[in-house]
Amino acid sequence: MTDERRTSLGPVGESLRQNIKRIRESQRLTYTELSKKLTTAGRPIAILGLRRIERGQRRVDVDDLVALAAAFGITPSDLLSEASACGRCFGRPPEGFACRVCGAGG
Repeated sequence: MTDERRTSLGPVGESLRQNIKRIRESQRLTYTELSKKLTTAGRPIAILGLRRIERGQRRVDVDDLVALAAAFGITPSDLLSEASACGRCFGRPPEGFACRVCGAGG
């Protein structure tokens, strides 16, 4: 198997990659801060690994997915959802509430 085939992402992987980058940036987390959160959570991913994930050069396994979601304070399914333009609610405000940023849920 070539390196390109091993790291090429399908549509879900591409959406996940974009969501990770978008959410990290919207929460104003540096790679260093996110890496520390992941280490504390027991699933260390080095800064270079995080950069590679965001570039689509490293795949995310299930354990990484769960740890990243926890570090961001969201659910794994939120990370797998199609990208939402809203950096506050990610298109899914709590039930019964409307997002003040994008208006979702209202």
